[in-house]
Amino acid sequence: MAILSTYLPEYAIAAYAQEQPSVRRMILEARWAHLQRDATFERPDTFHDDQVRWIKRAHLIHLGALYDVFAVRGAHDMEVHEAARGLGTNLLAHDGFHLPTTRLSGIDYLRTAYAALHGHIAPLPRTDTPANTPDSKPAEQPFPCPPESRLIRTMLWSYTVAQDCRNQGRLAEASAQLREHQIARGLLLWSAAALAPADLGAAQDAAVAGHHVRGIDGRPRTGDESARRYLLEAYREAHHDDDDQQPHEVDCPGGCGGDGVVMVTLTWDDQGDGIFVPVWAEPVDCTEGVPQEHDPGCTECLGHGYTYGRGERNLCLCLRSADLTEQPGLQ
Repeated sequence: MAILSTYLPEYAIAAYAQEQPSVRRMILEARWAHLQRDATFERPDTFHDDQVRWIKRAHLIHLGALYDVFAVRGAHDMEVHEAARGLGTNLLAHDGFHLPTTRLSGIDYLRTAYAALHGHIAPLPRTDTPANTPDSKPAEQPFPCPPESRLIRTMLWSYTVAQDCRNQGRLAEASAQLREHQIARGLLLWSAAALAPADLGAAQDAAVAGHHVRGIDGRPRTGDESARRYLLEAYREAHHDDDDQQPHEVDCPGGCGGDGVVMVTLTWDDQGDGIFVPVWAEPVDCTEGVPQEHDPGCTECLGHGYTYGRGERNLCLCLRSADLTEQPGLQ
């Protein structure tokens, strides 16, 4: 790979300095890994255990690295920072480290794994995050960017849904989802460029996405800046409720910070003797601190709250809010 002459904030990290990946490429990697992981859920009989394990690991690395680069660039969305750390910790557990006793840092292990996956020998896991000096702090966002974590989720899921729709012959739905994907992807690239103004490639890619969406909508050709602005207008039109009000209060007791989404562990590795190590977490809707109960009549978990398989324990998602169980006629 050709070495770029532009120095970006993440290149202060040893693993990224060796590879010098672009945000555009990291988005493609994360999108590919997310699509593969989704396939293991949709068609489990077509994958053997080793393939599933490899795909899960690739997903943790690529998605974690994408979050990490936005965190290193100084994203104001705190969920980006938390997601990078959480995915790094999950990667440690996935690779068999005992979390209560390991001295390895999840985020450093994630960076080392990313370098190794691309054929580079990175230093042993260590803390090498660049210092946030006044001169190195990114400029404030020049536009009201939606949270990067929300854009990443929208970008990945819309692409996956588009592929499913296409496979089922629902071409109109597939086109609508691909448009949503391009909007989220373009805004994410624009945010990456705003956080690191030297990243001219991300800014140009964001403009290309804007021109593409304008073309889909039948709009005339315009300048690059107007094309990027069009992405924001299109996003607001589709998500106008997000601009009017946040789903929850900023000090929400559920810990979502107002975004309405929290990271929840869904899968644990069963190490025997009652020891379960968390290996997978995903964003789920915040319940505002309302306890969730499992239905005793649930055919999946029989009320225990967990299902088991392939040496794993999984959280049963057939939940009901405790406040609903207290109301007659709703049980």
